[in-house]
Amino acid sequence: MDAIAASDRAALLGAGGVAGRRCAAMEMHQVRYFLAVTETRSFTRAAERCAVSQPALTAAIKKLEEELGGPLVLRERGGAKLTALGQRVLPRLQRLRDEMQAVQVIADNHRRLKQVPLRVGILCTIGPARLAGSLAAFRAEAPGVELEIAVAVQGELLRRLEEAEVDVIVSNLGDAVPDWCVVAPLYEERYVVVLPPGHHLAAREGLRLEDLDGEPYLDRLACEMREQVTGVCAARRVDLYAAYRTDREDWVQSLVQAGLGFAFMPEHSVLLTGASQRPLVDPALRRTVALVRSGDRTPAPGLQLFWDALLSRAARARPVTPSRR
Repeated sequence: MDAIAASDRAALLGAGGVAGRRCAAMEMHQVRYFLAVTETRSFTRAAERCAVSQPALTAAIKKLEEELGGPLVLRERGGAKLTALGQRVLPRLQRLRDEMQAVQVIADNHRRLKQVPLRVGILCTIGPARLAGSLAAFRAEAPGVELEIAVAVQGELLRRLEEAEVDVIVSNLGDAVPDWCVVAPLYEERYVVVLPPGHHLAAREGLRLEDLDGEPYLDRLACEMREQVTGVCAARRVDLYAAYRTDREDWVQSLVQAGLGFAFMPEHSVLLTGASQRPLVDPALRRTVALVRSGDRTPAPGLQLFWDALLSRAARARPVTPSRR
């Protein structure tokens, strides 16, 4: 907060002519001293407020006057009085001080993780059931970090991440990982068949694709594995009749609940209580949900804390595989 930016110096006097061109080395402490004099109307009291000696304060203001090309303050018997130039620059210098103080508050809050916004993009097909607990745990650990959650499709999330419109995304990239991405897996989840209440296939432990041949089907247009499922169906000559198509996950589940057909869904995305879900065992489809950030930018403290906290929680929740002897 010492040297004033060139753009601010240029705007300071507007049509100030030579004075504006001379304002090349203005320092914030000079501005503070000048404003203290205008507010106290005394060089002595201004020096006490700024915790400097009166000669140092006087010298700083004199240097400011030289840089602006004219006197700013007159010493009179009734106290310090602004000159015409001083009156003209006073509002701009006050705004400049206020802006610099606001910048300092933002920087301090960022450093202390207080009121720090963190923009998180989440793939629209990822349900909140598994992530909500992790977000709640992170909130308890870092209450000063404010989460802003945006839900979108894959391509839109990657665009926002690349253009720094979000800080991190939670997604399923599969093999399509851009070179600039840093990816850290969180968890794996199966794809299940969500059946309407009372469906005749609900009695089975698991379902094969062939078991669903000809059954009314709800097509999830936003599903990133939709083409893969469609391709397997075509290869096996399984006919899935799409009774409804929508890119809204909440509508898909509501339509299943209403008995209009079944849907393929990631297991942690299912929020229905009356419907049945059975694992799709042939083919057994799975996906990996991961944190993704840009490798072109150094993570801010809030992002790094979020990254570490979610990965740590995911590691604790991951089942331990027995070692083989």
